[in-house]
Amino acid sequence: MTQNTIYIAEPIFSEKLQKFDSELSFPPIKKIGITTDLPERRERELLGTISPVKVSIIKAWTAIDARRVESMLHTILDNSRLDGEYFWDGNETLVDAVSDFISAYHPEAEEIGVIDEADVVAAAESIQKKSSQRIYTEVVPELDRRSLNYSLTKNGRAVRIKLGEYTLGLAGRTGGRYTLTIWSKTKTTEEALEDFKGSQELSANGTDDSNRRARIPMSSLPVILESISDFASRELYRDHN
Repeated sequence: MTQNTIYIAEPIFSEKLQKFDSELSFPPIKKIGITTDLPERRERELLGTISPVKVSIIKAWTAIDARRVESMLHTILDNSRLDGEYFWDGNETLVDAVSDFISAYHPEAEEIGVIDEADVVAAAESIQKKSSQRIYTEVVPELDRRSLNYSLTKNGRAVRIKLGEYTLGLAGRTGGRYTLTIWSKTKTTEEALEDFKGSQELSANGTDDSNRRARIPMSSLPVILESISDFASRELYRDHN
């Protein structure tokens, strides 16, 4: 009997590709699709076992009208769509957002455990390790030198910085470049764009209640730190006047 399954997948590089450039990694992208087979079989089918690129399925649900739910999610997330079933996930909240949506509106759904291929697991672990190393060797010393208040996320792949009414998420990405995501419960998108030099408007997840305001995408660390430091200096000046 075939299954009706909706899944969220994340494209990653395998060891075969990393050996040519150890710094390569995918930007924050997620794929939302459906399959009538088991998630791990769909994972193998997407790119094949000999492909230099692997896709890791993060979560999957069955006992649900997958095609209808997929259509609804694609509509909700349309502002974040890159192409087809692929969506930008700059602050890596899409998986939680989709999980919450399915839990709230489709309680009949049954989550399926996903078992990754061994080389998919190895590639993911390698990427996380290299990203963590960049955070600790490049980002943390610069934040300490500027006396900025920050915390590391539990997986070591990103830094959270609290500045005034903003929370900033700094994550390492392709070729050693970084993406800064800017959140605020009180500031508007227009204020965020004015406060952080070089930032761009970001439509979060197609909802009106998101706190994501803007981002500085795929930039060198000095460019992002200059923008952060410039805002921090102006905040300090305002506090003292």
